[in-house]
Amino acid sequence: MPHFLPIDKNDLKARNIDQLDIIMVTGDAYIDHPSFGPVLIARYLEKHGFTVGIIAQPNWKSDEDFLKLGKPKLFFGVSSGNLDSMVANYTADKKLRRTDMYTPDNVGGKRPDRASLVYTNKVKQLFPGVSVVLGGVEASLRRFAQYDFWSDKVRRSLIFDAKADYLTYGMSEKGILRIAQEIQRSKDKDQNKSQFPIPNFQFPNTAIIVKDISEYKDVLILPSFEEVSTDKKKYAEAFKLYYLEGRLKHPRTIIQPCQGRYLVVFPPENLNQQEFESLFELPFMRAAHPMYKGKLIPACDFVRFSTVSHRGCFGGCSFCAISQHQGKYITSRSIDSIKKEIKEKIIPQKDFRGNILDVGGPTSNMYGITCSKEEGCTRASCIYPTVCRFLKNSQKPSLRVLREVRNIHGVKRLFIGSGIRYDLAMMDDEYMDELVNCHVGGQLSVAPEHICEEVLLLMGKPALGKFLQFKKKFEELSEIHGKEQFLVPYFIASHPGSTMRHALDLTLFMRKHQIRLEQVQNFTPTPMTVSTCMYYTGIDPFTGKSVHVPKGEERSFQKALLQPHLEKNFRQVAKALKQLKREDLIKGLTRG
Repeated sequence: MPHFLPIDKNDLKARNIDQLDIIMVTGDAYIDHPSFGPVLIARYLEKHGFTVGIIAQPNWKSDEDFLKLGKPKLFFGVSSGNLDSMVANYTADKKLRRTDMYTPDNVGGKRPDRASLVYTNKVKQLFPGVSVVLGGVEASLRRFAQYDFWSDKVRRSLIFDAKADYLTYGMSEKGILRIAQEIQRSKDKDQNKSQFPIPNFQFPNTAIIVKDISEYKDVLILPSFEEVSTDKKKYAEAFKLYYLEGRLKHPRTIIQPCQGRYLVVFPPENLNQQEFESLFELPFMRAAHPMYKGKLIPACDFVRFSTVSHRGCFGGCSFCAISQHQGKYITSRSIDSIKKEIKEKIIPQKDFRGNILDVGGPTSNMYGITCSKEEGCTRASCIYPTVCRFLKNSQKPSLRVLREVRNIHGVKRLFIGSGIRYDLAMMDDEYMDELVNCHVGGQLSVAPEHICEEVLLLMGKPALGKFLQFKKKFEELSEIHGKEQFLVPYFIASHPGSTMRHALDLTLFMRKHQIRLEQVQNFTPTPMTVSTCMYYTGIDPFTGKSVHVPKGEERSFQKALLQPHLEKNFRQVAKALKQLKREDLIKGLTRG
């Protein structure tokens, strides 16, 4: 009979477990669902014979929560959760967030800043000699020396600061399984002389610290931490090197010297289709743990009636880190696997009302898209500025998934919650027609991000003409099918390369097309994105050219210009327009 993972010693006693093999610590509430990385890893390890418990969103100001399950035989797995803790805790203006969708009642402040460091320090303090494996988004995107927006400096790889034994990145099921198996073998062989990291083993999706790199052959050596933390050109060089290497299907081991030691990052080994599909057969409860007593956890509500169709993204948007985390190349589940999950795991839930909220991935309509080039290539985006000739980019697989799922008995509506790439959608009239007619719940969110060619080029996004073509087609099809539906476009303010003039051009475009934004995202420099590299260095890492970077007051001006109708923005809009010598627009824009 399925059960939740153990959360305290009462659970261990009920299951006759004296000591767990592995304990996962996560900054999220415990929702037993495959959409939550630490829980997915825990279930995957459990499937392979390890006993695993979970400490969810512990109070780091006390010892009590960290002691609930005792000491693991093998290691603690530590993660900030599904989000980088600094992104979870702070806005783009570095203001403290009051909400956290991964917390009961959407309350902010339940995970510490730099959660991976705090949790690791805590377990090492309470359990001297314990092994720690870092994982999750925070570890994945901080695996190399990286610019940290919140401290405004370049930090070492997270594994150095945390003093962990291993860091796993990306889709790390195979890597962390190998770590568990090898630590188990090492302990079985000699209880008293286990060495961590285990010598002579190279685990996929894993980073370690070593003192000697003579045994590693055919590797990529990056500029050192000392170089990238003091020289912005070296930072841009290092970023370009590891970014382009990571685009390949079979990248090399990457090494970065750091203060007399070496960070060694082994290449990824992602799950094949059958292995990927097996994750959704694991015995998830697909609900929040009963300890929350029915409290609302927003992240749970969305994923309960959604499923993942694929991993990876060929898009390569400069401000997005998905390809650095999940990889560029897509692994798709079979339609039979998706349908089986919906029929057997989603529809039987007692409060399911017939609506599937999403079948998708990083981009919904990249399902089934593949690259036919054996080694892949170093292109950042496979679809911009042109679609690569090696990319099999048909929309027919996505269309078939939509048709098959919406025709399952018990499914009334199927929505696309993970968004689409509209330049791909426009390549197939049949896909467009069924998207508009069957899969839009009144509004469809799309992400043109900007309208100025110079900015779009740096973002890696399609030219404005593509968005306007899509908008026209969407509106025509909505009228044909008699549906009152709207596009909700996302735009980013203050992206590297965007000047005040560009921000004004975007404002005037929105006014012309009667677009009024309820929310505006000011660009947030997050670890390991091209845009963050440009923000910190002022350099396009691929061309070496200088890039204008909005900072300080200009960031607030650009954001305000995108919402000139809000009274709180009137003063900043007026100051921005005076700076641009366009005082003639003040009354018109602030009156809406």
